[in-house]
Amino acid sequence: MPLDPYDYVRIQAQLDFQCQRCGICCQVADPIDIYPKDIRRLASYFNISLEETIAEYTVPHPTEPDLLAFKKSAPCRFYDQTQKGCKIYQARPMVCRCSPFLSPGQIGLLGIEVYEDCPASEESIKRIEKDLDLLLNPDAKTRKRLEKALSKMMQIE
Repeated sequence: MPLDPYDYVRIQAQLDFQCQRCGICCQVADPIDIYPKDIRRLASYFNISLEETIAEYTVPHPTEPDLLAFKKSAPCRFYDQTQKGCKIYQARPMVCRCSPFLSPGQIGLLGIEVYEDCPASEESIKRIEKDLDLLLNPDAKTRKRLEKALSKMMQIE
């Protein structure tokens, strides 16, 4: 997957991201995209079939015909307000794993989007600003490290 310079900045921002568990993203994200690998992960987590997982937890995506979306996603039915966390953290969808900087729609964008409703995203950007020039022009070792981290986050490997 070819990455542009800002993708490397996004990867490092995501690696440096320290979620404050405020739950804002879990309460406003709509739709929550569900990819085929997410279906398999959820089915395994709940110990049910792929068909049961699709029927119980998804609806057709409102704008992407090749995707599904979580049912009841604003707020997400799996966000636990009391515990301030995801009830299915180990099985959470890729879009949640990669939020806020590496959501699939951000890869390839010129620049980096900071979500104003996420208090931790701005802090993450501040932490990497000193390395911005290096991240926009990474050496081979840094590129490889960041690409491996991206692959792990997105569970491509």
